[in-house]
Amino acid sequence: MDLKGKDIAVLGAGIVGLSTALSLQEEFPMANITVFADKFNEETLSSGAGGIFRPDINVHGDEERVRTWCKDSLSHFMDIIKSSNSSQAGIQLISGYHLSSLFPYLENKLVEDILPDWRNLNEKDLKLFPVEFKGGQFYTSPVVDCRYYLPWMKTKFEENGGKIIKKHIFTFEEIPDIYCMIVNCTGLGAKSLLQDNMLVPIRGQTIKVKAPWIKHFYYSDDVYIIPGVDYVTLGGVKDYGSWNMKVNKYQQEFIRNTSIELIPSLKNAEVLYDWVGLRPFRPNVRVDAAFVPHHDSYRLIVNNYGHGGHGVALSWGTAQEAKRIVKKILMKQDFPLSKL
Repeated sequence: MDLKGKDIAVLGAGIVGLSTALSLQEEFPMANITVFADKFNEETLSSGAGGIFRPDINVHGDEERVRTWCKDSLSHFMDIIKSSNSSQAGIQLISGYHLSSLFPYLENKLVEDILPDWRNLNEKDLKLFPVEFKGGQFYTSPVVDCRYYLPWMKTKFEENGGKIIKKHIFTFEEIPDIYCMIVNCTGLGAKSLLQDNMLVPIRGQTIKVKAPWIKHFYYSDDVYIIPGVDYVTLGGVKDYGSWNMKVNKYQQEFIRNTSIELIPSLKNAEVLYDWVGLRPFRPNVRVDAAFVPHHDSYRLIVNNYGHGGHGVALSWGTAQEAKRIVKKILMKQDFPLSKL
């Protein structure tokens, strides 16, 4: 589709915003695409994520839609891993354990359907750990280190002619009329931007440690341990509705002690820093089109936000759907429309 000279605005520069901007560039190479954001790279929520591709069907009521999002994201990450860009993008394949002290079998249909090498854990596997578990799964999945992936995407976007404007957007009316389309990827910022009361923060807290001997990821009932490129993330906390951005010392101690209980060698890990972030949770991830007030009329925008703790796993998939909605709108075809 030829959009030569047309202007498209993407709001937000986290993993969802930059994925969307790149997807639009691929679809409309002749268009002028601009990213508006007040935070980039390590300033964003995405930068602190553990980054594992861990699909979850419960992010939206439409299971097939979620399946498509996850498959598209997985395919994208695998293409990068197979290319020469893998180390620059900070993406690697890592195997690991999802453990349960409650259930002898864990069931995750998405893991079982789209990750080819998953298996249920046996008694020999479970005896590897000093903590008693009843069951779990072992599988291999991409881990995306956003401290590398975000700058890599931003650089790629700018090299392809994309424009960056550092600006906090308070209202859609701040976006000039020259933009024929706005794609809203503001995460938690959409709560005030759209008055979306379904969007709430889920506070997360992690510890970044230096432990290069950790080669697998571990998910238990209480903590997760995920190796990145040059650090290991110990987490995590899910404080529903909390806006507190300060490090909680009790939670810090709990994460560290419980991680060491699971993997004792972490006692020797050097603590690099603590991190706190607010996940943008919504009962259903929002990818749709909607009218918003604009001067004395209305303006049609596309939304892509509310990923909660699944931003990495869904990022490229929801970006692809947002791109398809933009294309249908500009071609004046039918598209999913919601009311604010």
